[in-house]
Amino acid sequence: MIRIFQLDSDPSFRQRTEEYCRGLRDFQYQGADQAEALVRAFRGDRPHCILLDMDLQPEGGLSVLKGIRNGFSCSDVKIIVLSLNQETDTTLSRALNLGADYFVQRPVDLAILEKRIRQMVAFAERQRPREMTLRQVQEICSGYFERMGVPPHFKGYRYLIEGIWLGFLHPSWLCSVTQNLYPAIGQRFGVSGAQVERAMRYALDVTWEKGNVDQLYKFFPYVSEQKGKPTNSCFIAKIVDLVALEGGPYG
Repeated sequence: MIRIFQLDSDPSFRQRTEEYCRGLRDFQYQGADQAEALVRAFRGDRPHCILLDMDLQPEGGLSVLKGIRNGFSCSDVKIIVLSLNQETDTTLSRALNLGADYFVQRPVDLAILEKRIRQMVAFAERQRPREMTLRQVQEICSGYFERMGVPPHFKGYRYLIEGIWLGFLHPSWLCSVTQNLYPAIGQRFGVSGAQVERAMRYALDVTWEKGNVDQLYKFFPYVSEQKGKPTNSCFIAKIVDLVALEGGPYG
């Protein structure tokens, strides 16, 4: 079942999309015009694909896009941005940098959109890597951490690697780090989940202050300009993706 979530200010288009999806046996549709509904959706079965209105009111599509990529840390969720013809190249380029996967101009041909969604979800499924050992994950992480300048003598360094390993094994935990990931790491090292979170945050704060800035923004080009660094979960999810890319062959 392919789960679709549409965040769009146009009720008639949402209705048309919902009716189309109802005619497909393997599509499950949810739609809303407020970003809060998407937050609730992520607490359950997260969507495989999000259809995002660039002109979403009141916050705007770019703001929501940034929130999705920085807040939910689910890089395997595909985001298709629905844009008007008057969108500038600068706006579309910014959306790409913020984590959009594809653009569709209005008016939308739903049959073509369906085909594109199927292609994107199928590709994501094929990219799931075969199993890797903890040692392999540690070696890959160490290489990336060295390039970024993550302090290896910090407790957070070890916790981050353990979190990446667990996120690799249990992808759904990347959307529930407080409930699942932090406690699991804490159990492994005999500390609380809150201690794990703080140690990770401290290690990343120091990394962004004293690490290799060029490398950091190469890996995290869509981090908040105000915050200047990703959340713990965003960082872990990104490295999980990098580990998966190096972990081939793919099955």
